[in-house]
Amino acid sequence: MNDEQRQQIKILRFQGLGYKQIANETGLSRDSIRGYCKRNGLDGYGKELIKKYKKIIEEEFVYILCLNCGVELEQNKRGARKKYCSKNCKMEWDNTHRKEYKFICEYCGKEFKALGTTKRKYCDNTCYTRDRFWRKEDAAEVATKILEFKKVNNLPMWLKDLLLSDNEE
Repeated sequence: MNDEQRQQIKILRFQGLGYKQIANETGLSRDSIRGYCKRNGLDGYGKELIKKYKKIIEEEFVYILCLNCGVELEQNKRGARKKYCSKNCKMEWDNTHRKEYKFICEYCGKEFKALGTTKRKYCDNTCYTRDRFWRKEDAAEVATKILEFKKVNNLPMWLKDLLLSDNEE
């Protein structure tokens, strides 16, 4: 068994494959695969092995193949280690693996979702402009509703803070 086969056994084992499947892939006997795995702490069920060594798997194997296309990477001796083979692969990976975040609009109070950003405040541009450039008509409408003890639907965040704060002046 050479170093390349040992590396391939580790990779296949961390993918959750059994001894027989690895033996078929590498051309070695099932018993030699099992013996190597037992000596190196890779024995047991594949799914349990993945859970047990998840951090090691990520650290050791993330930098071998491009995360997007699977091309083998050549690492430089200096600098940060590569995860992608090119900028295009990184952009494609980022676009297909964006995380979705939930927010509450600061103007209308509706819940909305946004992809890939953690700094959204408004659900759309109209809420942003209404909050940012509050008009006299809006102020008059709010004032009349407050005087009539009616519910005020949309208030800018700065006005809510002003009305609900304890005035110590």
